[in-house]
Amino acid sequence: MGHVKGFHEARRLPIGNLPQLKGQCCRLTTKLARLDHQRGLLERQLAVWTEKKKVTGCRLALLEQQMTDIERLIRDHRAAVRGGRRKGPSATYLKRQKNIDGMTEATGRRGDVSVEY
Repeated sequence: MGHVKGFHEARRLPIGNLPQLKGQCCRLTTKLARLDHQRGLLERQLAVWTEKKKVTGCRLALLEQQMTDIERLIRDHRAAVRGGRRKGPSATYLKRQKNIDGMTEATGRRGDVSVEY
């Protein structure tokens, strides 16, 4: 005979020469009580999950509304930036282009560098 881990496994062990009880009313009542307990547990879980589903749905709707508002603000900001730009190159850009050829201001003055150690 193997090792018995708990009461549930001990019920399944053969008892020997003891006769089986004719009436199974006790077993059926116990099973009915367990099923009723399980039903109550599942009903409570369903109530909690339903409430959490409602709260999560509200949070999701609020989050989507915030995302929509931020996207609209970004589009409005980009449109304002694009509308305010000049069509030609900036004066700073043109000045840098002139100085690159002469290598004076844009890249800094280049002088002689000593590489002796």
